[in-house]
Amino acid sequence: MRVGIIAKSKRHTRIYYYFKKAFQKQGHKALWIKYSKLKSYLGDRLACAASEKILSGFKADLLFFHGRDMPYDLLVRLKERMPAVMYYDDCIKGSGDSIDEVIRFGRLADIMYLTNRGEVSIYRGQGVNARFITGGCDPDAHRRVKTPGQFFRSEVAFIGKPNTARRVDLMREVNRNFDLKLWGAGWEQFGFKAAARHVYAAGYRKICAGAKIVLGWNVDPAVDLYFSNRTWYTLGCGGFLLTLYSPSLEELFVRGKQLDWFVSSRECCQKIQYYLDHDVQRRRIAEDGYRLAHEKYSYEKMVATIVNDISRNPQSPAS
Repeated sequence: MRVGIIAKSKRHTRIYYYFKKAFQKQGHKALWIKYSKLKSYLGDRLACAASEKILSGFKADLLFFHGRDMPYDLLVRLKERMPAVMYYDDCIKGSGDSIDEVIRFGRLADIMYLTNRGEVSIYRGQGVNARFITGGCDPDAHRRVKTPGQFFRSEVAFIGKPNTARRVDLMREVNRNFDLKLWGAGWEQFGFKAAARHVYAAGYRKICAGAKIVLGWNVDPAVDLYFSNRTWYTLGCGGFLLTLYSPSLEELFVRGKQLDWFVSSRECCQKIQYYLDHDVQRRRIAEDGYRLAHEKYSYEKMVATIVNDISRNPQSPAS
């Protein structure tokens, strides 16, 4: 299969770089067009024409795209030539997008993948062939490294921005009781000093190696099976993850085996103290989480699912 990818380059998460690699490792040809960058050089009209020409020359027979990372009219024209798969790695509350616009793009896709299960029924009710997919890790980027220098060491680490008031409140509570390091932009406005404003793959590995506990906190904890891709990245780097509970999380993980979770700030602090006092158990859980992420929830596993699903579509070249 020849896969044309249209998506922005996300330097922090590198999602579509990992997808491109995974398609290639699965034996497919993959070409990634960063439309927003093309547009910045050529303008919208010429960027559209260039994208069509590039995909035509590449002889793409599947379009894999993110949300609204290209003009709607371009998607309409490309859909006349090939099946399209849309990947949307957020819940609508946390994305800042208009759900009407996401639905508009999703209706054109043969399949729209969501990394939360709670909103699947919403999109299906609007005529979108929406399906749940978990997210995953990359074996090269997300791996264990030796314990780094003091700069990366802490009892507790959190990677992310202060996006919600509850998240900020939790970090204040944790900071009062433990050695906490925050990694991400925006914390200074709440009286914190972050260790770094930006975290990329190499730094992510070192944070997971240097922190005894990595915290997880999702923007909307009420959405069924919604959690950040940092869950898979942390497990993939061998970190011990203690995360805020998401509904149905127990369907994917065994609590206290691959990770652990909490439902309140008080329980979070109790769990932190427990695992700081039980080093062997904490390391064993981190090891099991690492194995689960790489064996069952890699980008290659996601690509295998996507290719299998689209191959069942009558329009697919793989069918």
